[in-house]
Amino acid sequence: MHWKPLPASDAGTACAGVLFLAVPKRQLVRAVDRNLIRRIAREAWRASGLSRQPLAVLVKLRRRPDWFAEAGVRRRRKGVREELDALFADLGLQRTAWQRNSVTLRRGTP
Repeated sequence: MHWKPLPASDAGTACAGVLFLAVPKRQLVRAVDRNLIRRIAREAWRASGLSRQPLAVLVKLRRRPDWFAEAGVRRRRKGVREELDALFADLGLQRTAWQRNSVTLRRGTP
């Protein structure tokens, strides 16, 4: 996953976060499955609170989960949502640490 901060808008307020999704047809042949992952990713993005921060995130499905083919729809939804929640929680912690370090550096420089 790649992420970077977005620049502030002209009004001086922070921009809303942007989520980019890449779910290749090679990994999930059925459009229904690709759309399911995209929908759940957008829900998890909004619920994590990162959508209100100036942040651009690319989420790419690199390989199909092993359990995905034999799982039912409810299990797929639950598994994908748990994985994305953990991913966005980790991203939020990384972003907080990054902001803390940048504030410390700004204070430390004369």
